[in-house]
Amino acid sequence: MEEHKKVKSKVLKVLTSQPFILFVFIIVVAVVTNSINSKFLTWGTINSILGQAAGLGLVSAGATVLVISGHFDISTGRMIGLAMCAMAIMLNNDMHPVLVSVLGILLCVACSVFNGAVSVAFQAPSFVVTLATQNIYYSIALLLTNGYMQTLYGKYRTLSSFKIFGVFPLIYLILILGFVSIHVILKHTRTGRHVYAIGTNERAAFISGVNIKLSKLKFFVISGVLVGIASMLMLSRISAAQATTGYGMETEAIGAVVIGGSSINGGKGGVVGTFMGVILLSMMSTAINMLHINTFYEYMVYGIVILLALATTAVRSYTVGKRNG
Repeated sequence: MEEHKKVKSKVLKVLTSQPFILFVFIIVVAVVTNSINSKFLTWGTINSILGQAAGLGLVSAGATVLVISGHFDISTGRMIGLAMCAMAIMLNNDMHPVLVSVLGILLCVACSVFNGAVSVAFQAPSFVVTLATQNIYYSIALLLTNGYMQTLYGKYRTLSSFKIFGVFPLIYLILILGFVSIHVILKHTRTGRHVYAIGTNERAAFISGVNIKLSKLKFFVISGVLVGIASMLMLSRISAAQATTGYGMETEAIGAVVIGGSSINGGKGGVVGTFMGVILLSMMSTAINMLHINTFYEYMVYGIVILLALATTAVRSYTVGKRNG
């Protein structure tokens, strides 16, 4: 009898979890959209949705670590624009693609660590710090390009076009590995425990022996690496870059994290929900285009979905709290 109750409790926990609720949302959006436009559930459309989700997904995975730890980086969009412009310029000057990729990732890591270091040194909220640094990164990108678009003419297409065994796109594998890596870090490493500890109660984490300053810098390094890889994937897909590329992605990434059930107050969340949030946002963007809905409604829909996710989280937390007495 006791075993039956435990199984029932686990099943109930899964069915009321944010990832499962988002999975249901995804199914509903897919079925409704496909009933209106039968081309929605074709491989071409699904491929487009997943391709769109690749860059956003990696940025969101990194943002998940920061949000759970109680931080926000709203400069990631501008960081992507800077990295893509820098990589495009290097490629057009005939630098080796592998070296360019490494330098692009290192550039994003440097920017992200700078954000974290300033936040730690000044004891300032990362939101305020990155509000300032995003303008710096944007200005540097403008100075590098003189405001002009950098076109590659297919020089860097391998990442987006290569298929493993001629079937499975490499870009999807990179996306999956990104999320799996963050899941392992959060759930099975000391760094992951520090993410949750600092996000829950920074003072208590300090008293228990956690090096707060070093840990925060680690979190920003993780985010920077993923933003750098996302920049590579986006440059490969688009084959062009300009200073404005990536702008707004930071809000979509944070939106995906919040939709996925991570608490904006820190200490709670995971990448499974974030992944579902990314797929839902990418799917909705494609659905709006395919249903010929005015694109001006797109961000309104994003806002409504985020509010619904917050409401769902609040109701679930209240229900769980009431059930636990």
